Amino acid sequence: MRFRTAGFFCAAIVWAGAAQAQDVRVTIETANKAFVAAFAKHDAKAIGEFYTATAQAFPPNSDVIRGRAAIVKMWDGVFASGVATAELKTTEVQAQGTSAYETGTYVMKLKDGKVADQGKYVVVWLQEAGKWKLHRDIWNTSVPAPPPPGSKK
Repeated sequence: MRFRTAGFFCAAIVWAGAAQAQDVRVTIETANKAFVAAFAKHDAKAIGEFYTATAQAFPPNSDVIRGRAAIVKMWDGVFASGVATAELKTTEVQAQGTSAYETGTYVMKLKDGKVADQGKYVVVWLQEAGKWKLHRDIWNTSVPAPPPPGSKK
């Protein structure tokens, strides 16, 4: 009888973990929709609120951006470059307690609808003051780099 009880207990823990991961995925996907909406408004300050106070961003072709204020400035620069909208598609979420990671793909478009960049991302999420926030945000372009000047194609 003890083995059945232990088996049931283990199954309950696995089920609870799966349920938590699904709940966290829904929360993260909802946050991503709000992030994309703020992005469409070019509201870098609102985007900054999606990040923890000690967040770090790892954009392509750049040094690490540290802290919410610097991340807001980074997103202002993205908007100034002509990027108008973003699309995010979550492919995986794994959660453990007050931390989670998300993988996905992104597309950034210019005002005329042309793709400015597209690629993949990984985000480490942490709970801060009871809310899930981006803590480490890294994305990499899937757009091939242009050939170096003077090289033959």
